[in-house]
Amino acid sequence: MSSRVSIADIANALGLSRNTVSKALNGSAGITNETRQRVLDQAVRMNYKMMGSHVARVQPTDASTILLICKDHQLISSFFGPLILQLQHLARAKGAIITMQYMSPEEIRDGIIPSQIQSADGVIGLELLDHDYVRRIVECGKPCVFFDCAIDTDDIGTPFDIVLQGERGLYSAIDALYQKGYTRFGFVGDPNHCIGFRNRYDYFRLALADHGLSGHEKHSILTPDELMHQPNSYRQALRALDVPEVFVCANAMIAIQLMNAVRDEHITLPDRAGLIVFETTHDLVTNGRMLVTVNVSRKQIASSLCMLLFDRMQNPEAARRTIKLDSRIEIF
Repeated sequence: MSSRVSIADIANALGLSRNTVSKALNGSAGITNETRQRVLDQAVRMNYKMMGSHVARVQPTDASTILLICKDHQLISSFFGPLILQLQHLARAKGAIITMQYMSPEEIRDGIIPSQIQSADGVIGLELLDHDYVRRIVECGKPCVFFDCAIDTDDIGTPFDIVLQGERGLYSAIDALYQKGYTRFGFVGDPNHCIGFRNRYDYFRLALADHGLSGHEKHSILTPDELMHQPNSYRQALRALDVPEVFVCANAMIAIQLMNAVRDEHITLPDRAGLIVFETTHDLVTNGRMLVTVNVSRKQIASSLCMLLFDRMQNPEAARRTIKLDSRIEIF
């Protein structure tokens, strides 16, 4: 097992002094925003853990309260449940308290902001994808960081931070399958659903273009998200589809709905058909088909969210930052 990443490791990687790196991670004055950003980016890339002996270097004040705003189904989600537990663990380790508020789709649509935000020192939002809702949260004036976010938020003037799952794992997965002879790939998901989906779709297209593959549209289901929530939407989409060898599903729920529709419609998949899926595990039912997962550890997501939020709590005027976490791929 590799040893724990230290401040010295980050300093050596960037050619900076340990003191400079410590200041950046501690939110201290005396360094530029550019240097602080470089240090935070490198700390995330190296999976630096702000725990144990380093807690004192990065923790906010002991009285800090973090408001975690989630959607009401996320506590029981196989993806978000463990992430929420990791966030609670990190907050406690740093002497902070997380207060959770679950919002229904109707409350988000109506722009209802939790009253707890007034007493919070910082806000973490998990996959809040309504543009106006994000704007209302940010404009409350509290330091904010989001895991994924609504697209096209450049019009929000108050700076905030975003953590995303990186897409290089998807590029690598497509490259590996292309080397095995796969040439027909289709994307399943609405590119306008969120920043994460948009980035995944862009990297999907980039990977195909770099390998000289075209015409993915006839293999893809890019129907707007609100339409895909209607009954039998995946079944209807499959009937009109030129079925690819590999479906690239933007998340696990989409993959489950797609495979259910394939079963219900008695769709015959190619002999070597498979799935590439974000945010899932190998227990996804694929009827014996190949499964490639593209994941980021919950610990790394939680650590990155906390690192950015605690820094913004001490440096609220820092420019907006977006950090993409490296993904790992597994083939089953």
